[in-house]
Amino acid sequence: MLISILVLLALGVPIAFALGLTALGFLVYFADIPMGLLLQQLYLGTNSFPLLAIPLFMLAGSLMNYGGISKRLINFALSVIGMVRGGLAMVNVVASVFFGAITGTAAGASAAVGQIMIPAMKEKGYSPSFSAAVTSAGSSLGIVIPPSVPMILYGSISGLSVASLFLAGVPIGITIAIGYMIVVYIISLKKNYTFTEQPFTFKFFIKSFVVAIPALLVPVAILGGIMTGFATPTESAAIAVLVGIIAGIIYKELTWKGFISALNESVINTALVMFIVATAKILGYSFSALGIGQMMLEPLMTFGDSPVKLMLIASLILFIGGFIFDGTVMVLVIVPLFLPLVQATAIDPLQFAMVVIIVWAIGQQTPPVASGLYITTAIAKVSMLQVSRYNVWFILVLFVSLMGMIFIPDIMLYVPRLLIS
Repeated sequence: MLISILVLLALGVPIAFALGLTALGFLVYFADIPMGLLLQQLYLGTNSFPLLAIPLFMLAGSLMNYGGISKRLINFALSVIGMVRGGLAMVNVVASVFFGAITGTAAGASAAVGQIMIPAMKEKGYSPSFSAAVTSAGSSLGIVIPPSVPMILYGSISGLSVASLFLAGVPIGITIAIGYMIVVYIISLKKNYTFTEQPFTFKFFIKSFVVAIPALLVPVAILGGIMTGFATPTESAAIAVLVGIIAGIIYKELTWKGFISALNESVINTALVMFIVATAKILGYSFSALGIGQMMLEPLMTFGDSPVKLMLIASLILFIGGFIFDGTVMVLVIVPLFLPLVQATAIDPLQFAMVVIIVWAIGQQTPPVASGLYITTAIAKVSMLQVSRYNVWFILVLFVSLMGMIFIPDIMLYVPRLLIS
């Protein structure tokens, strides 16, 4: 079945069609299942209330770009950390934290931050490949920091609370961002990036903060509504859209044409994701109907008494899957095969969820999929090989976080569990 999918992808067949056609072919040939049941599975794949948050968060991200929110957030980040060595690169990371807390996707964060920060970094003397690497690495924070579309997808297939996933992602994402800034500082020392971008002044800080308040209200509305129990993640997504519209009006940059463009972008991006979700549901159903999932799990059951070994094997399989498939496909097709194993062993479901999310973030930085790299290299006009020389150090930060989540989950999840409780 995997070979069939790979052949179709090699022929240029879109991923959603490759998944659907493969599942359809195997079910028709090997199982006596009515076609009406397959249509039902196609519908059930998208019939989920948590998934309703995806188009809303994507719309909130698009409104951010058209409403002038991006510039205000970057200026605020500049006022906070622009005075240190490699300050503009650190601003890039901090901006990615803000953007990740609004867009919910790596591609959205890399495009929004990259279009502003990469030209600015190049103008200040940073190498184009380093600028692209920092932006690409920062885009992975959009996967870990809520409102994360990957977390919404994971919650929809696992039954785990999306709110719990969101709360777990906040401290872990901030920890990864700090690791990124340490890497930026070390590289800035090595490359002798001695200049500072913006000396700290209390006046500039207050001014940029006041101007950025409407923009900062978007992530506050999202996380605040969830943490207080005032709103579900889906309802918080709707609030984020409303706040994004209001912020765009306050900044006087959200035009009617920009609003229509934001709607068009969110509809197209949502359609791409949801079509994959629907066809992946059929593929998952074919795994169950043909007993493929059980056959794959039987060898792993021998490690049932060692959660660490299971997590390492699962991470390796997911990591290999991330080389082949987009993260959406990896979570919707491969992860469901492991969920019965997680339930049957002593693995903490939240721990496994965060392992999957971090592996997804690594997959965004490793070719051939590497959607974050494709976007930033195109903006910086450099080759992927040039960027990879720097990007490998940011991947190391993600890898250390992954190992920490596997070997010391009680420490990594201490703050998230406090927030959840």
